[in-house]
Amino acid sequence: MYAVAGASGQLGRLVLAELVARAGAARVVALARDPAKLADAGVAVRQADYDKPETLAPALAGVERLLLISGNAVGARVAQHQAVIAAARAAGVKLIAYTSILHADTSTIGLAQEHRETEALLRASGIPFVLLRNGWYNENYTGALAPAIAHGAILGAAGEGASPAPREPTMRRPRRPR
Repeated sequence: MYAVAGASGQLGRLVLAELVARAGAARVVALARDPAKLADAGVAVRQADYDKPETLAPALAGVERLLLISGNAVGARVAQHQAVIAAARAAGVKLIAYTSILHADTSTIGLAQEHRETEALLRASGIPFVLLRNGWYNENYTGALAPAIAHGAILGAAGEGASPAPREPTMRRPRRPR
């Protein structure tokens, strides 16, 4: 059985739909803090709150493959992810796929540290895992589209930063297969 943790979010809903299409609804479980948000999901829904470890073990019963979508509580993610990983280990989950961050092992941005720590927890867990080191999701900007359109500006925290000078496009020859 497959489970998607964080299934009520934007990515979670997309994954659920694709997973149901590929594996069938009977083989998919949606895990969410608030199961009512997934009443329309068409799959079994179980409560799984990263901040309430007592909800995690029952939610993972019978799960073989888990997609652990990273929590969104900056500063709390490592403890949350640790609780999910521990519950997955206790439940006998055979594989965890984790939505990390692009270049988590070398990135200097603040968000990368929590992902590095979660990746280390996965390594130490003994559970086979897959790291999905995603780039920034474009959906992260859609909530700000209406105000940007209304005010004719996209606001950000660039400080004294400036856009780099445009570069001339370059043509590169395709590499030949070896």
